[in-house]
Amino acid sequence: MRVDIATRLDRGRMALATTLLGWLVEALGRTWRIEVVEGRKHLDALSAGGPPAILAFWHDQVIPGAYYTGVRMARKGGVDVTALTSRSGDGELVARIMHRWGARVVRGSSSAGGREAVWDLRAVVRRHGSCPILVPDGPRGPARHLKRGILVLARMSGASVLAMGFAPDRHWRLNSWDRMIIPKPFTRVRLCVRRFEVGGRSGRDLSDERAGRVSGGANRDGQHPLQSLLNEVTRCAERAGQAT
Repeated sequence: MRVDIATRLDRGRMALATTLLGWLVEALGRTWRIEVVEGRKHLDALSAGGPPAILAFWHDQVIPGAYYTGVRMARKGGVDVTALTSRSGDGELVARIMHRWGARVVRGSSSAGGREAVWDLRAVVRRHGSCPILVPDGPRGPARHLKRGILVLARMSGASVLAMGFAPDRHWRLNSWDRMIIPKPFTRVRLCVRRFEVGGRSGRDLSDERAGRVSGGANRDGQHPLQSLLNEVTRCAERAGQAT
């Protein structure tokens, strides 16, 4: 098939951007001292070939989260992971970087291709024992507001969720919708991990999912327990840094 010059140039720019950004994040990540302050046993179980789990962290922590799950867990730790990325140009860039680090990739998001993506993720969990990486408030927010996709996937796949919270001692914070953090070179990054089990599907759950609501019971503050847990593990990692 004949490919025009513009397409080749676009592919060339994407390949160059992937190489440069992937190299930059990986080079930066190699200088970080990542310390698991809680939940090491959950990560060790995955490294030992235990049942797969859904790996979840907030969008503002996507840079340390992607590095840790992609480089430390997939490439170096031998854990089979699958990254969910959007169908946008940014998603394509992230997909290429994660694939370069050894992760499987599924395309889709809450705004486009979400239903197909959930079924694809269910398949990689059940057929390959892969651990999906989900950012429950992505790709557009609101920040730290849980979307229903992760709960649907947990019920369909039977996998538990590992809520992960990353907190660097020193970082830059971007002026973006999620206030994304970029850990500075040679900083210590604390990681807190806790397990969350999603119950079976009930008639009420299915109705809520079709209506686009997060189901499963809310806390007194109106938040879903998994949303609260993701906030708690982030605070856990932050407190560990303040205690030193």
